[in-house]
Amino acid sequence: MRMNVNWISVLTVMVLVSKSTCLIAFSAYMSESKAGQSNSIIDGSTLIFDKVETNSGSDYSVFTGKFSVPSSGIYAFTWTICVDSRYTNPPGRLNYGEYGTELMMGSTKIGVLHTDTETKYDDACSTGFVIRYVSSGNQVYVRNNYAHQGKLLSKESQTRTTFSGWKMQ
Repeated sequence: MRMNVNWISVLTVMVLVSKSTCLIAFSAYMSESKAGQSNSIIDGSTLIFDKVETNSGSDYSVFTGKFSVPSSGIYAFTWTICVDSRYTNPPGRLNYGEYGTELMMGSTKIGVLHTDTETKYDDACSTGFVIRYVSSGNQVYVRNNYAHQGKLLSKESQTRTTFSGWKMQ
């Protein structure tokens, strides 16, 4: 009888340990159709990365573009913004793709990134990376932070505009 109780205790501890060390991670990218609409994004808008590759825990929303932090800890976040140099806004001007973005935690800016190309047929991508302690219940997201020029570039077979994050500890 005593041996059965120990086995139950061992199994209980194993289940508790495996649940407490579960991986929290997400990785999403912007579809080509969503990137094609990016020239009309209003300043300060949250960027929506609508194609999910990984979303353990379902904490990233393709509807809001926000990651809801399920448990406090140290997280790593990365975002890559690519701009399309083949689109001018308005047509005929030499203001090809240019986007500034901010990584936000609630209303607090925790990272910034600028992507710019000044010549036609010379697309550009920039990547930001932030490691930060984040409390449970916060939302982390990417938004544009000023009047942009042109539109974002994200193509399935060429390059992707992405947003990813994972809990480190």
